[in-house]
Amino acid sequence: MPLKSKFICPFCFEEHKISDVQFRCTNRRCKDVPDLELTRYENGDESIPKMGKPTFKAPSGGLSIPKSARCPECNSITYAIVCPSCHNKLPESTRLGRDMIISVVGSRDTGKSHFVGVIINELIERISVKFGGAMEGFDDTMQRYKAGAYQKLYMDMQKLDLTQSSVQNVNNGAYRPLIFTLKLKHKGLFKDKIDSYTLVFFDTAGEDLNDEDTMSTVNKYICKSAGIIFLLDPMQFPTVRNQLDENTVSRASSVDWKQATRSDDIMARVSKLIRNDRRMKSEQKIDIPVAAVFSKFDAIASLIPEGSTVLENSPHCDEGRFDMADWHNVDSEIRSLLTEWGAESFISQVDLNYTNYSYFAVSALGLGNNPKENRSIERPRPHRIEDPLLWILKENGVIKASK
Repeated sequence: MPLKSKFICPFCFEEHKISDVQFRCTNRRCKDVPDLELTRYENGDESIPKMGKPTFKAPSGGLSIPKSARCPECNSITYAIVCPSCHNKLPESTRLGRDMIISVVGSRDTGKSHFVGVIINELIERISVKFGGAMEGFDDTMQRYKAGAYQKLYMDMQKLDLTQSSVQNVNNGAYRPLIFTLKLKHKGLFKDKIDSYTLVFFDTAGEDLNDEDTMSTVNKYICKSAGIIFLLDPMQFPTVRNQLDENTVSRASSVDWKQATRSDDIMARVSKLIRNDRRMKSEQKIDIPVAAVFSKFDAIASLIPEGSTVLENSPHCDEGRFDMADWHNVDSEIRSLLTEWGAESFISQVDLNYTNYSYFAVSALGLGNNPKENRSIERPRPHRIEDPLLWILKENGVIKASK
């Protein structure tokens, strides 16, 4: 991935030139000053400003900026680089222009929290290693992840609660994403090279996608996405529910589908939000890669024809490359199932709005690991959860594909 001249802040989502970043002094002897930019990000109440060490812009040449700068107040060296808009500390990979916001969207109870909670652990423990790299949390991200989703899923063996609306669930006015640095080793001409990428994950409450005004305020990160993972609950299709027993349907979903927002409606709102942000005409297609994903695959595995590729384990990590043959088979199988189950309107929404999209099916918790009344589960044993994310990384030039 070539270096870019601009970056997107993973906190406030504003776009800036790489050369516009600022530094924050870290010397304790330097006096704290009111930080209005951070105040506006945290709670917006400038009458009670956040206090912090002074920030300043360092001289730069062209697209490059120094890794450190000298504070004009106390003359000490600092390495803390911050966003000029919100004054949050930036990962080094963002400074290099390798930022990738991954938006996970879908209607209420489609499994977004479980997907995010499990894919992060899979990236840390397995996927990054298989691709010759490692993934680490930025700032307090790992602490928040371990104390939240990881603790409940992998230590307490409990299912996650539904995500609350960002409008009601924002701490001090700020919605802090989970930010990780993915480091991958590539073969160079004379020696191996390590590239770093900022991965930003969001778990969006389904109800936040029901209203365009709310979306434009709390979900504006979607417009800056390097890829969108759109989760589809197979239980929303009457044809699917009619083929399953009541216990399976009840375990898989707590939604009253008579009242639920349709996935094609949410897709239309998301597309409109992006076009408005980019000032695009309604007939112009959006170039963000979209992975349309059947979640809760464990609930519908019995409906999948025997011999289907999607029933097999994912091969994409086996050789450290994205397996194109497997991807093509799964994409074709899921498209056929969507048509068979009466999802033509959703297929049409995707096709009319996006230039690049693909279909997948995943299970975050694993086959037979989705209890309803007793919330105790076994350790997550996901099925194909890496497929949509690896496809997005491949489309962004982060990993290579098999020929």
